[in-house]
Amino acid sequence: MSDNKQSLQQRFLLAAGLSLLVLMTWSYFFAPPKPKDNANTNTTANVATTNTPAPETVQTQPTPAVVSVPDNVPNRVITIKSPLYEVKLDAKGAVATSWILVKNVHDQHEKILFSDDSTEAAPKPLELISPEALSRNPREIPFRLATGDQNLDAYLNDRNYQVSQAEDTVQLNGTESKQIDFVLKDENGLEVTKSFVFRADSYVTDLAIKAARSGQPIPNTKLLIGASIGDQGIVHHNYYHIEPEAVSYVKDSIQRYPGASFTYVNNQAVKPFEGAVDWAGVGDTYFAMAAVPAQQLPGLEYRASKYEVQVEPFYDGIISWITRNQSTKLTRHLVSAYVPITTDGSATKIYTGSKDYFTLAQYNESLKNGVGREVYLEEFINFGMLRPITKPIAIPLLRALNFIYGFVGNYGVAIIIFTLVFYSLFFPLRWYQSKSFKKAQGNAPKMKEIQDRLKDLQKKGVPMDDPRMREAQMEQLKMMKGAVPIGGCLPLLLQMPLFIALYVAVTISLDFRQASFLWLPDLSAGDPWHLLEFMFAASMAGSMILTPTTPAITPEQQMQQKMMTYMMPIMMLWVMWGAPAGLLLYWFFGNIVSFVQQFIINRLNKTNEPPKEEVVEVVSKKAKPKFSTP
Repeated sequence: MSDNKQSLQQRFLLAAGLSLLVLMTWSYFFAPPKPKDNANTNTTANVATTNTPAPETVQTQPTPAVVSVPDNVPNRVITIKSPLYEVKLDAKGAVATSWILVKNVHDQHEKILFSDDSTEAAPKPLELISPEALSRNPREIPFRLATGDQNLDAYLNDRNYQVSQAEDTVQLNGTESKQIDFVLKDENGLEVTKSFVFRADSYVTDLAIKAARSGQPIPNTKLLIGASIGDQGIVHHNYYHIEPEAVSYVKDSIQRYPGASFTYVNNQAVKPFEGAVDWAGVGDTYFAMAAVPAQQLPGLEYRASKYEVQVEPFYDGIISWITRNQSTKLTRHLVSAYVPITTDGSATKIYTGSKDYFTLAQYNESLKNGVGREVYLEEFINFGMLRPITKPIAIPLLRALNFIYGFVGNYGVAIIIFTLVFYSLFFPLRWYQSKSFKKAQGNAPKMKEIQDRLKDLQKKGVPMDDPRMREAQMEQLKMMKGAVPIGGCLPLLLQMPLFIALYVAVTISLDFRQASFLWLPDLSAGDPWHLLEFMFAASMAGSMILTPTTPAITPEQQMQQKMMTYMMPIMMLWVMWGAPAGLLLYWFFGNIVSFVQQFIINRLNKTNEPPKEEVVEVVSKKAKPKFSTP
């Protein structure tokens, strides 16, 4: 950008490239990646695929038939209550039928949790287990077992277990813990024990499975996590409040597959994974359940189904909002993880809680001590495709915002203060940028004269080493000194990683969820009245109009400048429609600060214009005539 062909067109292309970078980054969040290998997913959740059989369907030896006898064990539901959660375990299958999170606690502060469809007047509990999954037959709820034998699986998951707990309700406080055993036996030597250990002060539950037939452990057993663990109060999932997705850490790399990315046949899909499993689970934007097996075993797979639901009429984007075209149907997905485990009684660690970074980070050490290996549970968080850049920036940003929040008590105010401090740091750079552009604007007429002279000399065939050519080029270089607009790109380049990191911080931080500010009920969600989107676009246009740019000399350059000034805000209005209010608040207030800073700078940095002629009544005796008289 420093040669003599510097022009507004190059700046426009650079700005367009940067905008494309932002759009590509956002497309990672908006349009989830397709599975790398869909060849093995064309199957149903209840039958084996014809291409690659699912691991649990492979039978190495005949298994005795399950004795079908009446289930005379009474059904019981055990409720476990603690300051952090409330869980219901059904003796039928020894599975979880309800898992309510009460509050989130980490090393900085704690937060009471409510469902997404709660209001201040009518708060609702945050239920993680899907009502749709609970209503299925068989029920697609956590802690079912899959062995590859359909008859055995039905017996294990549909029979009532004997429960060691006498009372139906267990209250845990302080540092108390409680072990609850569910035992199932049959006349053919089958014996299964599910032992749960709940702790009052921890989101981690131990689940030890002992499953044997005639004294021999049942092989190829998998523990099911799901389906679709997440905030069940969300009616309309979007780019920011995602539908529960499959997330696992296999072969030292993170795997992430939203339900919509599976390949479905008859509304069913299977996605197998190769390699030993470190951990695997299911979660939405803010909440998740993950199983950390005692041993890293191969054979993980995810199974999904899709279905349609009728909802109240809603607008699914800016186009439908403008055209007033409402939708009434939604496609949803149930995603479950089939996690390979041992059946020798080794404990699998079950984390059920928020995906808040500070919460996950503090559980890594305890999980490491429990399973004897490093557990990077914070990888559950989607930091985006630019993770090496966004993660190191987003975490300090969250700490800074939490620090400010500790003084002001409101995250909207914290964002405004943070924005003011951040933009103040870039004020000297903006000043230098404006001086460069002002000088370029003042030199524009002379620069055009030199360019025209160079073109005339080239047309006449004057060689480049001719003294006249070198003289014109030297004049051009002198005019460009201190007026090279590379400084105009630098503030944007420096702010881009922080903006993307702030985008990630706002969309992953549980603290912004249901944090209100002025008319905004939730800084992690879009403005319900869409006022902030239009305020953001208008402030962006005003800031761009006031900010000096390289002089538009040709009609093409003038057209490009107008496109940048007016089309960019319109494009960004479309991109940011429905974006988290916290992110829009940062950008809107940043535009206001930039506008004020630029106004001050424009008043201080005068354009290098030639002095204007002045008419006076009395001519000074010292004045010299500009032209000689005849």
